[in-house]
Amino acid sequence: MWRRLRPTKRCLFRLGCLLGAATGLLGASAAETAAALREASFDGARCYRVRDLSLIREDVKLFLTDGYLILAKPVAGAPVAAFFSAETEQGDGEVLLVPPTASERASLARFTQAPTLNEHFRGALLLFTDGTGAEIEAYLAERQPKPAPEMGALLAQQWTPVLRNLTVSFETRLLEDLAGEAAREQGLFFAALAQTKLGSFDVIYDPQAREEVTVGHLTSRDNRSFYDIWTSFPGRRTRQGRPKGSELDFTVQHVSIAAALGENLRLRATTKLRIVMPPVAERKRPGAVVALDISRRMRVSAARVDGQPVEVYQRESERSALLRGSDNDAFLLSLPAPLAAGTHEIEVTHEGDVVNAAGNGVYAVSARGTWYPHHGVQFATYDLAFDHARALTVIASGEPAGEREGVEAGRVVSRFRSTAPLRFVGFNVGEYQKTVVERAGLRVEIYANQAVETALAPRRQELLVAPPALGPARGTGPRRAMDTVVAPLPNAPPSPALAMERLAGEVVEAYAFLTAQLGPPPLKRLAVSPIPGTFGQGFPGLIYLSTLSYLDPRDRPAFASDPYQRIFFSDILVAHEVAHQWWGNQVASTGYQDEWLMEALANYSALMLLEKRKGAKAVDEVLEMFREHLLAKTAAGKTVEATGPIRLGLRLESSEAPGAWRTITYEKGTWILHMLRRRLGDAAWNRLLGKIAREYRGRRLRVREFLAEAAGLLPAGDPDPRLENFAGTWIEGTGIPTLRLTPGKVAGQGVVEQSGVDEDFSVDVPVEIQYRGGKIETRWLRTEGASTHYQWKLGGPVLRITLDPQSAVLAIKQR
Repeated sequence: MWRRLRPTKRCLFRLGCLLGAATGLLGASAAETAAALREASFDGARCYRVRDLSLIREDVKLFLTDGYLILAKPVAGAPVAAFFSAETEQGDGEVLLVPPTASERASLARFTQAPTLNEHFRGALLLFTDGTGAEIEAYLAERQPKPAPEMGALLAQQWTPVLRNLTVSFETRLLEDLAGEAAREQGLFFAALAQTKLGSFDVIYDPQAREEVTVGHLTSRDNRSFYDIWTSFPGRRTRQGRPKGSELDFTVQHVSIAAALGENLRLRATTKLRIVMPPVAERKRPGAVVALDISRRMRVSAARVDGQPVEVYQRESERSALLRGSDNDAFLLSLPAPLAAGTHEIEVTHEGDVVNAAGNGVYAVSARGTWYPHHGVQFATYDLAFDHARALTVIASGEPAGEREGVEAGRVVSRFRSTAPLRFVGFNVGEYQKTVVERAGLRVEIYANQAVETALAPRRQELLVAPPALGPARGTGPRRAMDTVVAPLPNAPPSPALAMERLAGEVVEAYAFLTAQLGPPPLKRLAVSPIPGTFGQGFPGLIYLSTLSYLDPRDRPAFASDPYQRIFFSDILVAHEVAHQWWGNQVASTGYQDEWLMEALANYSALMLLEKRKGAKAVDEVLEMFREHLLAKTAAGKTVEATGPIRLGLRLESSEAPGAWRTITYEKGTWILHMLRRRLGDAAWNRLLGKIAREYRGRRLRVREFLAEAAGLLPAGDPDPRLENFAGTWIEGTGIPTLRLTPGKVAGQGVVEQSGVDEDFSVDVPVEIQYRGGKIETRWLRTEGASTHYQWKLGGPVLRITLDPQSAVLAIKQR
């Protein structure tokens, strides 16, 4: 999915609003417990001077060396918070944390200038549902420190407002954990630390997260909030092999959505999910609470489980959304008892403003892919029905399943159905014109607005025009003032509908090209529709294309007219979104560290089609532009590529370099696949893509699995047979080297100089040897440090030796 504006983040880790081990809200409703959390306060009578209190959570070590500790009043019978103040004589607190990998140590150092966290702090606000309260109570029972009510009153008054602000941020998670006895094993530990050098930052230990340990900082830049993740990694027990279990609490088999678009385009819907619950003994979270995700633009008004009404809890929080890396909210369904193993039906009623008018009869669907309740990344079948005004056209994922009259006059119900499991579904709406192309069993429907959105419409301009000369002025009377006229538009307003035939041809060409390489798409029908903005998105059977793709390059605004933008909207975007029918929709990623692969595969698929149409030189030109973008400087004076390794995914979208995520994901990701293709050779590369598309259809793919498949197709004698150095250099690390080959005086000897990267940067680079008889041989050389010498036995007289003549390595090459 290409996004030229601010991208919507997908989930980085399950924190702030995610599932906990719950066994039912005991003695209080979800609403009552939530109200108690919002009114949480510190208990001035429970303040003590403490010394040498240690809180250890695997890799996280928190030492409350000397200071005052105040406990919060219990919520639902359980302590959930404490505050430690070292603002006293000889007061001190300390946090120790050592990230286990070089890339995570480098990530931490980018924000703190140190690869490990060893900092003293003056204050710590703790939120917990994991048993921390019991540890503190045990410490107090053993040490029996004297209460300090005067200090307690002062701290309670000062820090209760901060506590309430934080509990709002984590309210959904706290509420769910408080619901059951299993919370201690799966509960949250959160510490907000105040420190002189680094300011305020968070240390989090969450056993439910994919990566249990996270350190980060809430900040803002240019009126935009960010949660900068300094480091995040699996805890020690997970690294040592402790099984994590499934990330899903249940399987979604089928989704049925009955939606209605009102006159104001507000969406009201009832979604039914047929789910399968595993046996209680196999559940990671066996409680009587079900959690689902939905767009923050949607509000859930009611829910039923197996036909019985259940309590719904939904709470918005900007902080938790930033932590989750998502524009979704989690909402909870509180059940009277845990669901039995087997099939159940969840019914959710929800509504929201997910369709917005962009002017001139153009509409934008804003909550793409999250406008209905869902649970994790799953493949399911769908039935969709949209009740809407007859003047509008609604298109959606799946095969059209007919249209019928609506209950009210002037309205119709458009239905869509998928019998093949889909990862997610989308829809679009507009006052469209339509054309259809059918070829080789594929039906392509092209929809176009009748006008461009207001933001792209030409504007008339007022011009000041001098009055005509009427001969020499007579007398001393005043001269005529300048006249104001409205200049006519230079051309007729651009019409997106004029591009339908052209787009149909491009989509059919891309579909045919990719089907030949990757096998059949998930659906035989593909609807292509416009979306305001500068991005695109590919749902199963439905594509959004930027309005700019519908326009002739001469009709596009100035910001979309530079050389790269012309290529992007004319030659890349359409094929990229078509490729998402396979990459991202048919084969999915497993988590934020792997998401770049789907975007890179879609993007490189588009470049392969560009190569077929316009030759290898056109691809080289795009790759050169990508390299220039990666080498551009950020506000901090670093290159964009140096912001962080591509494996950091959406963590790259930080306050330090807000645009780095897009550039590294799409453009460095494309380069990584290009380098891999050059290493494998075209035939093996094509076999790799076909194999992945077939064998991972309807499954989730990890980067390491992709590389393992690629390694199995490497030519014999490759210097990196398991692609370990390749992964370490390009996926786990950063750096774009400057390379220069200098032949020695003796044939077969020479040196490759490397600069512009860290001294431990190492890359395999091809060296082409051209013999006088015409024979060409390629040998690989691994750089080590600033200079790497080679001494080869050659197969005859040499005409020339060239370093990487086919741009098989992302580097700056000096001749």
